[in-house]
Amino acid sequence: MDFASLRWGLLLWCWPLVVWAGDANLRVATLPAAPVLAAGRVPAMEAGWGVAHSRTWLRAPRARTAWYALRLADDWRLASPPLLSIGGNVRARMTVYLPPDYRPRRDSVFDATLDPSFSHHAVVYRLPADLRADQPIYVALGDPGQTQPIRVAITDEAGYRAADLWHVRMSTFFAGVQISMVLVILCFWLVLRDRMFLYFVIYVCAQTAYDMTASGELFALPGAALLSPLGYHTGQCMAALAAGFSIWFILAFADLRRDTRRLAAVLSALRWPFLAFAAIVWIPFLQPDAWLPNTVNALLVVSTATVLASSWLTWRHGNRQAGFFLLSWVPLLALTVARVVQLIAGFPLPAWLEYGFPASMAWAAVIITVGLADRTLQVRHERDHATRMAQFDPLTGVFNRGAIMERLRGAWESAADKRNPLAVLFLDIDHFKQINDSRGHSAGDACLAAVVEAIRAELGEPDRVGRYGGEEFLIMLRGDSARMAVQIAERIIARAAALRVPVGEHLIALTVSIGVAMRGATTPDVEALVEHADAAQYHAKAEGRNRVVVWRRESFASTLVGARTS
Repeated sequence: MDFASLRWGLLLWCWPLVVWAGDANLRVATLPAAPVLAAGRVPAMEAGWGVAHSRTWLRAPRARTAWYALRLADDWRLASPPLLSIGGNVRARMTVYLPPDYRPRRDSVFDATLDPSFSHHAVVYRLPADLRADQPIYVALGDPGQTQPIRVAITDEAGYRAADLWHVRMSTFFAGVQISMVLVILCFWLVLRDRMFLYFVIYVCAQTAYDMTASGELFALPGAALLSPLGYHTGQCMAALAAGFSIWFILAFADLRRDTRRLAAVLSALRWPFLAFAAIVWIPFLQPDAWLPNTVNALLVVSTATVLASSWLTWRHGNRQAGFFLLSWVPLLALTVARVVQLIAGFPLPAWLEYGFPASMAWAAVIITVGLADRTLQVRHERDHATRMAQFDPLTGVFNRGAIMERLRGAWESAADKRNPLAVLFLDIDHFKQINDSRGHSAGDACLAAVVEAIRAELGEPDRVGRYGGEEFLIMLRGDSARMAVQIAERIIARAAALRVPVGEHLIALTVSIGVAMRGATTPDVEALVEHADAAQYHAKAEGRNRVVVWRRESFASTLVGARTS
């Protein structure tokens, strides 16, 4: 099967991709040889010159120059002057001969010197206001050639400006969305220094540069004169870079290596050819124009299928990021395949694909940015959970020993003048060892949870409670609560005595003993304050339990804090 047959087969299979453009006011003739042109003289349209076509798209073959003659079917009669527009991602060397002088004009959409009143969507030439049907326009297309058709049209200036303004608005909007997302993620990267964010920034920047190259708007930016000599190679390089870094990004973003190792390994290998192609574009002796575009497009099809399969399987395994990727990239990947088919087969570029492709890129950038924010939120939740697990007692939900001591030290240091009241309650559950031994540890756990609820019911906003160890709890009271430390302790005693903890068919009655210590002028540090409360709690045990004892220096000077009873 020859290439022409394959192309027509693809046309029938992908009919929605194709829009065959026609213009009843324009006639195009393919010329077998270069016409005889002389400046200032209108060449005659000799009989038998080529074949007339109603289509308004041209092709540029490789290794030779193709000549086309364009003329109106009727004389121009509209009030708005006519314009000749030549567009469609023109790579071929193009020379245009226009009436009335027929001097050669060599321009491309990559030139920064084009008429600034028009976009770079097409090369635009002003034609005589009285253009006649017998005044032909000649277009010569030569190396490097291209399979994509080149669109030509003669339209009135007012109509063209309206369409051109719409194009600029659409292109600017899509590029603006992508650049905005890049700035957001760049801020993420500057703060978090996660390479995944950098991959996203490079990928979207390269993708945006490719899209702006294809639309021509990149060469309308300030400083674009530096890019003009590079021509269409800029877009080819950016497309290859975008493909390579998009693979890098999705591997990290969706963690594809975890659930689809083999497919992820294939994707990892596919990164390097794209990066190599981005460099090969600039090496003329390798003749990349002859083989590189279709090679990159074929590789894009393979990598697209691999990414979809890997992401789908990863999403089925419960990966949220893979779901964000599929939501964002399925439209883009579908249009990428459509674009690749259009490029390989050489179909004309329909408007829905021309603008749908950058629209899908903008959509992908927005959704992926949301996905990155979601991933950052997940990391934060995991960090918060880890922090909570490190600071809180998993059984009772209150601070553990280290955390309550840290907060107690903070409260101590926040009032250096020692005039802000600070009190510590040291609570111990009476006969807790007997409960564990007779009813089991599950009963003991239930009693601990019940006592914590009784404590919390009596605490204010600035107060804190922590499990000091076993059945012991440390309660920190500040401000007004500290002034009422004894009353709060007595209320906790009463609440605990009223508890009946159900364990199986039994109800367990509880009591607690509490020692209270107030921060005084002679209290040296936090550790001493806790020792004082512990000593008072020891005396509460010794005096019969189920009571509150306040530490006083004159009464507890010889107390051994290390002694314990249950």
